[in-house]
Amino acid sequence: MTANNDADEVAGTSGLKHRLSQRIGEPELLSLPTVLWFGVFLILPLAVIGVYSFMSYSNFNVIFEVTLDPWVRAFTSDTVQSVFVRTLMVGLLVTALTLVFAYPLAYFLRFYTGEIAGIILLLFLVIPFWTSELIRTLGWFPVLGRSGAINWFLMSVGIVDEPIRWLIFSLFSQVVGYLQNFLVFMVAPIYISLSQIDEDLLDASETLRADSLATFRNVTWPLSLPGVAIGCMFTFVLAIGNLTIPQFLSAGDATVTMLIYQEVQRGLHYPNASALSLLLLAVIFVFVFGLFRVVDISEIAQG
Repeated sequence: MTANNDADEVAGTSGLKHRLSQRIGEPELLSLPTVLWFGVFLILPLAVIGVYSFMSYSNFNVIFEVTLDPWVRAFTSDTVQSVFVRTLMVGLLVTALTLVFAYPLAYFLRFYTGEIAGIILLLFLVIPFWTSELIRTLGWFPVLGRSGAINWFLMSVGIVDEPIRWLIFSLFSQVVGYLQNFLVFMVAPIYISLSQIDEDLLDASETLRADSLATFRNVTWPLSLPGVAIGCMFTFVLAIGNLTIPQFLSAGDATVTMLIYQEVQRGLHYPNASALSLLLLAVIFVFVFGLFRVVDISEIAQG
């Protein structure tokens, strides 16, 4: 009788393990650390921010009473609306300019250098990231400043009589800072996308007597669009979410991230900061969703 019970228990345990192994396969086990990471460091913080965005505020203190005031301010304040519009315009401008500079560079690395040389030259774009973003940003002061290298050279050769003021603390210096910091995030995915283009397609285009411009327009550019889309996503998201560059290189014009920072720094107004943060996240999601609805990036992932 005992032997039969032990056999039934062993059989039941084996059956349970078999059912669990069917339900939890290797892919689920491999993805478990990632799921836990995103759950703890993304979903949970967003949930906390979401709760705070509906809380009341008084005299530098958060009052745990539900209110819609932070969201009403986020949607109705003229200041918030103008800052959001400016942030989006700057983000789109930086993305477009970065693409203009990055695509020819990626094209050169792909078609005018060897594979190893292209990768090595691409790595040189990462060298500035060996220092912090703050140092890279402040490094433009002795270059673009009124007594900086550019103004000194222009005045020395007699091109200008006085320092050019708009080189620093302007939209120009802000965009330059963005380009320096985010160019690699545009070049890398475009280079990868160009590297995956089959050489036979380019040869076939030449066989059909298409010139270089026609080959680029009908073959190279369409096949590189997944890399372009990923690069635009990286650049746009990083640009509108950046705090250091607009804080030190702009003319004092606020961005959404600066507004969020000021809400917390000046008054510990976490409800307003939380509502603005979630609204900015929603704008980013809409941009990324619309971008990837237009461009299919699955091909670049397939290799």
